[in-house]
Order: sequence, then structure tokens, then C-alpha cells
Amino acid sequence: MKKGLLFTFLLLVCVSTLVGCQKKGKKEKNPIVGKWAYGSFVYTFNEDGTCNYNASGDCTYEIKGDKISILYKDMTVPFETTFSIDGNKLNIVDSFGNDTIYTKK
Repeated sequence: MKKGLLFTFLLLVCVSTLVGCQKKGKKEKNPIVGKWAYGSFVYTFNEDGTCNYNASGDCTYEIKGDKISILYKDMTVPFETTFSIDGNKLNIVDSFGNDTIYTKK
């Protein structure tokens, strides 16, 4: 009887440890990561903070809440605006204050 209880206890400890490690080690994917298109204009956002916009070339980005800051290669001042994601739709407010809806590819 004692061996059975000890085995059950040790099994529960092992399973709990494995489950805890999986949750801690699991990184939630950034929802903006991927390829987004608006007509012929395409943004590609990578997990490492780099990006590409086919109209402007390589860039880097940083997100804080609903704000995105995109620094295009050879530029010294980033483009800063708000954005939102709803399913496969990315809304970026352009430099004129207009909503631009990109679709995830």
C-alpha cells in the first residue's frame, strides 16, 4: 500500500513539474508577426522586431500597447501610429490619419 501511494505521489510531482515547465517555456506569439497585404503593399513583420515593407524596404518595429513604431532603413525618425488586429485584419492608421486595413496572408 505504501509503495502504491509513494509511486502515485512521485508520478504527480513529475507530471506537475513537466506541465509547469511547459507553461513557463512557452512564449506567446506576437499577433502582428506574419505577412500583411493591402493591395500591392505588403508588410512582413518578423518575431525578432525586423520587418519589410515592399514600398520602403527593410525596417524594424516596436510595439507598446496599441502603438507601433516603424523605423525604415535609411530613416532617422520612426513612423509612429496606432494599430489594431481583428482576426486576419490589421488596421494601421496612415500618416494622414486614415485607417488602412491589411489582410493576413
